[in-house]
Amino acid sequence: MKEVKIGLCGANWMGSFHSIGMTNVRQAYHDVKPVFEIVADVNEAAANLAAERFGYKKVTTDWHDVVNDPEVDLVIIATPNFTHADIAIAAAEAGKHILCEKPMANTLEEGQKMVDAVEKAGVKSLVDFIYTKCPANILAKELMDSGKLGDFVTFRGEFDCSYCADPNTPATWRQLAATAGTGALGDLTAHVVSLSDMIVGKKIVEVFASWDTPYNKRPDARDNTKTLDIDTDDQIYVIVKYEDGRIGSMSSSRISVARPVSLAYEIQGSKGSVKFEMTRINELLYYSNDCDPKERGYKIIKGNTRNGDYANFCGTDEQGIAYNEIISVQAHDILTAITEDRKVEIDMAYGHYVDKILEAMATSAKEGRWVKVSEMDERC
Repeated sequence: MKEVKIGLCGANWMGSFHSIGMTNVRQAYHDVKPVFEIVADVNEAAANLAAERFGYKKVTTDWHDVVNDPEVDLVIIATPNFTHADIAIAAAEAGKHILCEKPMANTLEEGQKMVDAVEKAGVKSLVDFIYTKCPANILAKELMDSGKLGDFVTFRGEFDCSYCADPNTPATWRQLAATAGTGALGDLTAHVVSLSDMIVGKKIVEVFASWDTPYNKRPDARDNTKTLDIDTDDQIYVIVKYEDGRIGSMSSSRISVARPVSLAYEIQGSKGSVKFEMTRINELLYYSNDCDPKERGYKIIKGNTRNGDYANFCGTDEQGIAYNEIISVQAHDILTAITEDRKVEIDMAYGHYVDKILEAMATSAKEGRWVKVSEMDERC
């Protein structure tokens, strides 16, 4: 069994989930073995905890040590957004493969440099659009591609969270444009865009967006006696236009009191429809006109061993998988792309494409007009 040696930059929340995903690959698959080599975090205690939990052999507070470690094959970038470009470019130049968090970069210029570095080095890359790996969403794509939904009519997607619902929640890097770029848009809407792109299969060409920040002052997480002015969006609503002229809608919020983590979408076609809610991650709702009219209505397709990589984690239908298993599917994708020398579909070029759509949305929200995604090419 081939090994891929892992170097992790950023040991906290998402760094831990990526490590869990790699751990599960060892148990769920039998074709590649991830090895935890080195972990870096500016918070040494966090790095030490990750080493203890997952078995990283070395600990450092400097990401350069990860990139320059001759033992490392794959660098996971789970650091704040504004650091992604520097780490990714250095990793590519060192010949390392890369798994990067989204949004990929704070500016399109930085993102283009990341893409160029990866392509020049010839290394593999993957950007974390994890929900495209969910078996229910893969089934939705299959239904769309098969023609069972008919011609595409519309897409409605939303991603609401409550991690900033309390106005007294201290501000960290995620609330500041200098470090995060945008707020709910980059953190949450990015996932909605990727699901639309994957399942609908049509490019978004124009957008009209509006956003606001109801809680524009928050305590400073570094010093709770001070407050910070928040300059990123708490919530955003977007109308999107697809390349075939159809329209859809997307929205995201990080201040939704009643929805801790709620990703959902509905896709309507001329013959049928599908609906998905992450809170019921093992179910896809499917509506079809191809039946007696008096029997029409949404039916539940429950998770089963014929959908995606479900069978790697469940011995029978309806046992159920969760977020940790889906991030393992994603981890397996980049690991086997490395060992098999094959292309990754959701790579940095794709992440840059999504970032262009997000930038168009941000521009629309700032300028109050319809914005063509093609306008963003000038900013690369």
